[in-house]
Amino acid sequence: MAITKIKISDDRLKAYLTLIYDGRISSDGELLRALQQAGIKHGIKYDVLRELALKPTYNESIVVAEAIPPKKGKPGYVEIFDLSEEKQDLTHNKKIDFREFAKNIITVKLGDKIGVIHPPTLGEPGKDVTGEEIPGLPGPKAKVVLEKNVDKDEDGNIIAMASGELRISKDMDGTVHIEIEEVYEVNGDVDFSTGNINFPGKVVIRGSVKPGFIVEAEGDIEIYGEVEAAKVVSKKNVKINGIKGGNKGFIKAKNITAKFAENAILEAEEKIEIDKSLINCQVTSAKEVILDGYNSKIVGGEIKALNMVDAYYLGSPMGVGTVIEVGIDPKLYNEYKQLIEITKKNAEELKAITPQLNSIMSKIKKMKVKNENIMYAKKMIDRATLLKAKIEGNKKRILELKKAIEESKNAGVVIARKMLYPGVEVTINNKKFTTEKPISKVKLMNIDNKIQMYGYSES
Repeated sequence: MAITKIKISDDRLKAYLTLIYDGRISSDGELLRALQQAGIKHGIKYDVLRELALKPTYNESIVVAEAIPPKKGKPGYVEIFDLSEEKQDLTHNKKIDFREFAKNIITVKLGDKIGVIHPPTLGEPGKDVTGEEIPGLPGPKAKVVLEKNVDKDEDGNIIAMASGELRISKDMDGTVHIEIEEVYEVNGDVDFSTGNINFPGKVVIRGSVKPGFIVEAEGDIEIYGEVEAAKVVSKKNVKINGIKGGNKGFIKAKNITAKFAENAILEAEEKIEIDKSLINCQVTSAKEVILDGYNSKIVGGEIKALNMVDAYYLGSPMGVGTVIEVGIDPKLYNEYKQLIEITKKNAEELKAITPQLNSIMSKIKKMKVKNENIMYAKKMIDRATLLKAKIEGNKKRILELKKAIEESKNAGVVIARKMLYPGVEVTINNKKFTTEKPISKVKLMNIDNKIQMYGYSES
């Protein structure tokens, strides 16, 4: 057999054979045995060995075995969960609120799982020329960029790091960009083009909120235009240019700030600040209602606050009826009044059914009653038991509220910086005050359970 030199590449992906002439010619079988003795077991090129046996090529390194390379696995990918709310079904003859069919934003809350980044898989393994397995290659990683307020955990879950609007975009090369915007902006009016808004962050509206629409947010709400006969509710603060409620507008927040408000309901957990005017509004504030703008006025409506109501003008020269109450927490007082009314109705119902119940129970004792009357009696007993429990519970709560109201009484004050007009009814800690003639620059307080008047000065 001719002299053979066999070499395996460092990566063991190829084997090379060099024939050196010594006067003898090797058969393909002899060449094969030489390769096997050198440890080459896989990817042998038998056709090359036969060619070398028939037509030997000397002093040249020839590839006689080649590995099967590993394959690449499938690429990783991003799976985004379906977070959109289901819209209403357009059932025949069913009443539909088309305010819910406008632009639909996808919102998430802190800690929500947005999706998952699936890792690439490993491809099929290969074999080197010695027969050893070559591990499969991973496919390309998912093309995804986690931007503002988005992160992932060790399992690849995409997690919201803030509450807000989920925004997803894709580049030309397929790269997915994911971010959460904590502020939702409307560059115009809230109307049928936007639909109602319910957002877990801050909302900025550069136009107005049109009649019948709803804006709700867990963060601040800023409205550059006006709120018409619409509903605006925030768990934090609301700042509005103006409110034209049309007797349907409703604003609720921790603090409310506006230039003016008319024919609307305003509820604040802390403070309400109006620049110019409150006209015919139902206002409830846990602390203060202040109109600080020059020549500001409160005309008509009902204003309730715990500590203070303050404006330049209270009422009007026309004697428009205006009710102002301070010194008692309005929330406690409203609950107190509602419970008294509910308890009264429950007691009246219990009083009405008691004679009937007594009569049928008497018949049951005398065994002079039909089965259907026994079932009716059971229902009446259940109702009476429920009413008694409600009455007892409400009485207990009424006593608690009464005590809390007494404790909440503060040195409430009502201030008319320029004029208090007839027609204004002021109540401070349940003591009422009215006037038959205008009073200028006055401050009203309840001292020793009697309303006292003091002069007001800017200092």
